[in-house]
Amino acid sequence: MSDEEGLSLEDVGAGSEEIAPAGRKAGFLPIFLVRILKWVAIGLGFVILGVTTTVVTFNLVNRGRVGSELREISPEYSARPEPLNYDDTLEELRGVTSDDVPAIFSARISLGYEPGNQQLAIEIAARKREIQNIVLLYLSNKKRDQLRPERYAQIQEELKSSINRVLKEGQIEQVVFRDFVVTQ
Repeated sequence: MSDEEGLSLEDVGAGSEEIAPAGRKAGFLPIFLVRILKWVAIGLGFVILGVTTTVVTFNLVNRGRVGSELREISPEYSARPEPLNYDDTLEELRGVTSDDVPAIFSARISLGYEPGNQQLAIEIAARKREIQNIVLLYLSNKKRDQLRPERYAQIQEELKSSINRVLKEGQIEQVVFRDFVVTQ
């Protein structure tokens, strides 16, 4: 082989009409614009890949789950209420039940109301005897079996609604038994 047939690195590549100095046109676009478009295409490819991967992963993880909506608060749940003010001025009540052979009951109650409601506190003090009468009549109309401990919550609610019917300056929030005894 001769030297002319040997491999020359200068001859490899584009023809002389395609080689252009820096900043000049090589074809119909400048070289720096081609490089910018190449990097933009690479960046766009990474963004598309990242978004696709995120969406697919999110859908796989959440498959079969109900939407992430807020759950309804259970009626049994309640935040801790603010402490109430209590009126303990009602005297001990004693009476008999409405049984054929009457039982004797003794009760001391307190009335709970919202703090800061001074008008209601004044009204409770003014209606003290009326409230005691309401409680006495209510308990006297019950039979011994109706005054058992498992019914205390129901008795308290009924007393609360009876007392609230006569109050004008507000409503009591709770009736509390300090003592409640039923004997034969």
